[in-house]
Amino acid sequence: MEPIDEIDLPFQTLAAIHESAVDAILSVDELGVIKTVNPATEILFGYTKTELVGENVSMLIPSFGCEQAGRLSARVDELRSLAKTGVGTELTARNKGGTTFSVHVAGSELLVNGRQGFAVFMRDHACIKRFEEQQESLGRIIEESLNETYILDASDLHFVLVNLGARKNLGYSLSELAEMTPVDINPRFSLAGFQELVKPLLQGVNESLQFETEHVRKDGTTYEVVVNLQLSSFRSRSVFVATVLDVTELKLAERRAHQHQNEMQDELKRQVALKTEELRRAQDELMRSEKFSTLGKVAGGIAHEIRNPLNAVKTSAYFLLNAKNPSTEKVREHLERIDRQVSTVDNVITALADVAIMPEANLCPVAIEPLLRTVVSSLRLPENLDVVFLFEEGMPEVMVDERQIAIAFRNLIRNARDAMPDGGVLTVGSKVSALQVVFSIKDSGVGIASENLKDIIEPLFTTKARGMGLGLSITRAIVEKNQGSLSVDSQLGVGSDFRISLNRGDVKKV
Repeated sequence: MEPIDEIDLPFQTLAAIHESAVDAILSVDELGVIKTVNPATEILFGYTKTELVGENVSMLIPSFGCEQAGRLSARVDELRSLAKTGVGTELTARNKGGTTFSVHVAGSELLVNGRQGFAVFMRDHACIKRFEEQQESLGRIIEESLNETYILDASDLHFVLVNLGARKNLGYSLSELAEMTPVDINPRFSLAGFQELVKPLLQGVNESLQFETEHVRKDGTTYEVVVNLQLSSFRSRSVFVATVLDVTELKLAERRAHQHQNEMQDELKRQVALKTEELRRAQDELMRSEKFSTLGKVAGGIAHEIRNPLNAVKTSAYFLLNAKNPSTEKVREHLERIDRQVSTVDNVITALADVAIMPEANLCPVAIEPLLRTVVSSLRLPENLDVVFLFEEGMPEVMVDERQIAIAFRNLIRNARDAMPDGGVLTVGSKVSALQVVFSIKDSGVGIASENLKDIIEPLFTTKARGMGLGLSITRAIVEKNQGSLSVDSQLGVGSDFRISLNRGDVKKV
């Protein structure tokens, strides 16, 4: 048979198909002369394609070589025998550097245009061994894992493999599990229900499924698990791989923690309720103490304000009862004194009633400038007191109860007057903002000490020699009922500035 000097087209096609193969693939003629090699051959042996083509295959597999007619040739019978086995064998190969190594060699016989040839497939046995070792190691890791691993047939759901961790936990043998499906160890599923569950995996909708469920052991006891399920292949068939984590202890710990948390919350609620009750009792006690203290202050104020008028009334009454032939003028003088003192007592009682019962404000737009001028003119002001009005032009109306706000302004103007016993300047003005109008009652009187400013508006607090300290508290109550606010600035020897802020009547609330 003539040697094949040039490679035929079928050999070229075969080489092109195997360009990307990971195994070394060579085509040789009937004498073992290399015709084509793929890139994996160059990588495995360290030769280039140019160095290999035309050489005998025995340069790579020395056991194939023999001396014939003064040249190295391959034993064709060995190639033919290798091709007939179909499974291949392990032989010693040699690379370009002269290093020998074990390879797995398989072959197939080619017949092209009546000429014999061979395809030779080689794989580094070390790679195969490493792969087998890795597979064995991986299988051992899975088998000995404390987590449960199941492989079940995707078609009938029967278990194919179940690792040692699962067998120990379930109490079943491999032979027993081979006849079972997940439904047999999961009381929550029916066969139809489980098939419905895995549909998204079979349809490619999901890559994996994770769910919590319960497994039942051979002895009937149950344990809680988290299952991660994936579709894979095993020994050329579709399978589901289930990795199962026994979370019984974790769930038990979670329930205990939750119970402990609930107990702590209940205890906290109980403590809060207990402390709240203690606080309420303390507040009640404080209020009672404050009420008695306030009652004492009120009683003292009332006694002071009423005792003097009553003493005057008593003195005049004694005179009228015991005087012999009093003149008409004297009788009239004492009667007028009695009338004045009764009016004083009435004013005290009215002030107390105003503090106790302040009616709701009837708010409506009111022009304050004329109201203030009227209030000022209604009061008796000394001749040595000058009044200055500083109202902004175009001042809008404000939303107030006209009767109540007049009382508030009257109290402030009266206080300003009393603060200037030696005369001075009373300035009544206003300042308009976007939402409010601020009215100022300013005096150039004695002023208020800084330590008294925080208490000056409180009930029963007064710096006057006479008085109950109700005027400013009534004023604040009126202003607040009219949805306004009261503030004060003062300096000893300079004077005080009381300001009432009220809502504009031409601005609608949002």
